[in-house]
Amino acid sequence: MAKQIKVIKCPNCGSVQKTEIKPEHYLCDNCNTEYILDNDDINVNIKYQNKTVKNYFDESNKKILIIIICTIIFIVVLISIISVSFNSKPSYHQEINTPPRQTKTSSINTPISPSVEQQNSLQSVNYNYCSLEIVDNKPYVISIVKREYSKSFQTKSKYYFVVHDLLANKIIQEQELDKLKQDSSSFNNIDLDYYDFSKDKTYLIVKKSIVFLLDKKNFTLTDVTSSLLNNYPQYNTGIASANITIAQGSPERAFHILTDDGKKIYYYPLHDKAYIDDNDFYMQKKDFGVPKDTSEHTTFDFAKKYDDNFKLIKFTYISPDGENHYSIISAKVGDNNPDGPGKFTDAESAYYFYNVQSVHPGYKLVSHQNLTPNRLYFNPKIVYANDNTLVIKTKTSASPDSHYNYQQLDTNSGKVIWTLSEDKIKIKEMTPYNDGFITKNKCGEYVMIGSDGTITQKITLAKEK
Repeated sequence: MAKQIKVIKCPNCGSVQKTEIKPEHYLCDNCNTEYILDNDDINVNIKYQNKTVKNYFDESNKKILIIIICTIIFIVVLISIISVSFNSKPSYHQEINTPPRQTKTSSINTPISPSVEQQNSLQSVNYNYCSLEIVDNKPYVISIVKREYSKSFQTKSKYYFVVHDLLANKIIQEQELDKLKQDSSSFNNIDLDYYDFSKDKTYLIVKKSIVFLLDKKNFTLTDVTSSLLNNYPQYNTGIASANITIAQGSPERAFHILTDDGKKIYYYPLHDKAYIDDNDFYMQKKDFGVPKDTSEHTTFDFAKKYDDNFKLIKFTYISPDGENHYSIISAKVGDNNPDGPGKFTDAESAYYFYNVQSVHPGYKLVSHQNLTPNRLYFNPKIVYANDNTLVIKTKTSASPDSHYNYQQLDTNSGKVIWTLSEDKIKIKEMTPYNDGFITKNKCGEYVMIGSDGTITQKITLAKEK
């Protein structure tokens, strides 16, 4: 009988994959079944041998494998999130800074260019000086700041002269002050003294040896250490030390300078006058033609404490420099009146004046009155006063735990116009602006107050947050 060609399949699983053990004796590669081919009738004799095959994908192993895979995925995702967060978050300096400008004098519209420090991390800002100025009916903050930058675990300090546009809340000008270095004896501030000699001239003395002239209207800060005494070459040998003071016999502020060659002089910048500090100086009258200001000025002050009784006194005066030099002393009924014969006969009028500059004939007390004779005050202070405006602070009661209230008073009647609690605002200085005020909490924080005493805006200076 002729043989026919047929495909030999495993009788157990049907697979054609097999291994020939010996002639016509096979082992299935799929299920390990042995089978024999019978040539006569093409029968297949099966010898099934169930060999145990290790299954790596049984149910228990599947669970373990899934847990391992999920753990690995979670770790990878977590690392990716952390990495993206650190790379995408701007540094503190990037969040609060705009590129500074490296020029000493420029207009307020000059663009600011980047500095090297802004590529580093700004760690802290410390104000050494600040002044709120109104120029062309716009408020600006002029300041000297120390900024600390950190790079590669090292800290570096830099000092800057900075001008902020307060309403726009942005820096419009800044200038690095190379001469100012951190004093090893001071952690936060440099030794700085200053005085407004006039509306246009403010002098600053740093470390008692470096003198700057600040022009608040044009936003310029100029080092005048070497040029201050240009018109006095006999004294212009260098400044060993300087401070701002009032010399005996003179009502005006002056520089008291020790030159490098040991001379002591007084220098009056508004008059460009220099005098040797010796006995002859005190015999001279340094009034430079005063009195100058003969106009009347009105101001307010609390009479000094006497038996826990505070009196709010409104008074009008004339002084050569236009500034108030009067101090008010409380008295009680029956005290002798130091200003003339007789005694104080009523509590409302029991006070008198003392003028530290009374030796000068240009000073005159024009009028005075107890503005609120029937009101009790508890630890009061004058916050702001001019000819037509008065803001005070006073505790709400005699309790030492009571808080302060700020109040604007009518300058004619003494009535309260508005009240603000110190819980809402802390005022260090205030400046009239439009119908309200701009108040300074600290150099970097300002508050706008409306005419009715409502807080309309709080401003934290940009870049110095």
